Amino acid sequence: MKISVIIPVLHEQNQINRIINHLRSIDPDIEIIVIDGDPGNSTIAAIADKKVFRLTSTIKGRGNQLAAGASAADGDILLMLHADTFLPSHAFSSILTAVSRGTDWGAFRLGIDATSPLYRVIERFVDLRYKLFALPYGDQAIFVRRVALQEIGGIPAIPLMEDVALARKLRQTGFRFTMLSERVSTSPRRWQKDGVIRRTLHNWLLLLRYLFGADPEKLANRYQAN
Repeated sequence: MKISVIIPVLHEQNQINRIINHLRSIDPDIEIIVIDGDPGNSTIAAIADKKVFRLTSTIKGRGNQLAAGASAADGDILLMLHADTFLPSHAFSSILTAVSRGTDWGAFRLGIDATSPLYRVIERFVDLRYKLFALPYGDQAIFVRRVALQEIGGIPAIPLMEDVALARKLRQTGFRFTMLSERVSTSPRRWQKDGVIRRTLHNWLLLLRYLFGADPEKLANRYQAN
């Protein structure tokens, strides 16, 4: 089975080659699709790897970018990856093993690339949410079999909470979920920018508002403003 990695980006020109090189170090032949949310293609213009498939999203929002990337991908398994999230060294083999055992979708455990004990607390809370509700976020590198994605109508084309909407659809449809044991390593930059407690509470508030029916467009505007 083939894996395609889909990376939605917005102004990640300083980061994009690092994540691409990281993926190539795991598997030199992995299909990588980068979808730029900037009409000026600022991130795409910075890509050095000629084999990367490049797209420009005509509609703002990460869900729209991921949906476009999924349509262009050739893989049987789609892995959705943030530009600042690095995979464990055996990520692709772990995914393939899980799928061969019947998994339809899943994600990795969250790891935050920072030393403060507060980040370890966040990781443990995410582990708990993950186990209780099968509700991973996008920074945990969600993967899904193409056939499962097609059955639920594709990636929700919304500007924010597309990861939550996708997980809820897959869970409600009865597709088998697996939490892989390895942790990704994601950047702490948003927590560092806003403060750990403030950013965590803000994320929880956004999730609760979405679950109670708030418009993802309005939530996205508030998220970007903070």
